Amino acid sequence: MPLHETITTTHNASVEERTFVLSKIYQQVLERQPYDSERKHLADLEKDFKKGKLGIRHFLKSLAVRPIYLEHFYENSSNLKFIENACKHFLGRTPHGDEEIHKWDDILLRHGVGALVSDMVDSEEYRKCFGYFTVPYWREQALYESATEYLENERLGHEHAGQRGWGLPTHYQQKLHMNLDGGVNHEEEAPQPNHQEPPKQSEAEKLVVGTMTEAEAERIMECIQEISGILFEHRIPGQQPSRKRMENLIRQQVLELMTPEDAVLLGEV
Repeated sequence: MPLHETITTTHNASVEERTFVLSKIYQQVLERQPYDSERKHLADLEKDFKKGKLGIRHFLKSLAVRPIYLEHFYENSSNLKFIENACKHFLGRTPHGDEEIHKWDDILLRHGVGALVSDMVDSEEYRKCFGYFTVPYWREQALYESATEYLENERLGHEHAGQRGWGLPTHYQQKLHMNLDGGVNHEEEAPQPNHQEPPKQSEAEKLVVGTMTEAEAERIMECIQEISGILFEHRIPGQQPSRKRMENLIRQQVLELMTPEDAVLLGEV
């Protein structure tokens, strides 16, 4: 879970104090401490931070584009869920509805992770809430516009990384009245009249949500993987996007053409 306490440093903080602050940054952004093998790839950043050459904001923006963050929160995630996690990590809150999610999705698609995180960390909101010497942390709001907003904040603020899957952000889970603990929909089914068992269906015919079958969703994912494989083999010389990155980009475009209900099903394949 993210940090739930205020941790503040100073410009003249000692190495010991900065080491402590560094552990809190990792708790907030990575939701854990790095493994020894991962620290080897962070040694340059940690060294500059402990010496005072990097402030918190610059460290955050650098950490966000390192493999330790990208591989866990970006490569395994839909763009929408990644945006929600980034908002939690760098602004200490849940996204404010569809409009804000779509704004950040456009930045992410056009300019990448670094631009998205910079938009958050360089914002006026970040400056007012955290300034230059406070580690971002999960902020409890005094007032909520609706019960839905309150539930979204409660769930995301206490969510472990990956607890509710990597496909659908909390905002849309609440809209669809879903609880994806463990990546599985735990929504209770409505009771059947007269206590009769519903007619049995084959696995391919079962509908999870929306109008798409599991078999159709699986076929779409097969096509996405096949297309990304072909593109990877014939990528432009000098460019080295990973096959997973290509697959995520294609998948995101497909998701935008689907209903939210069917997008959930595709995210579970």
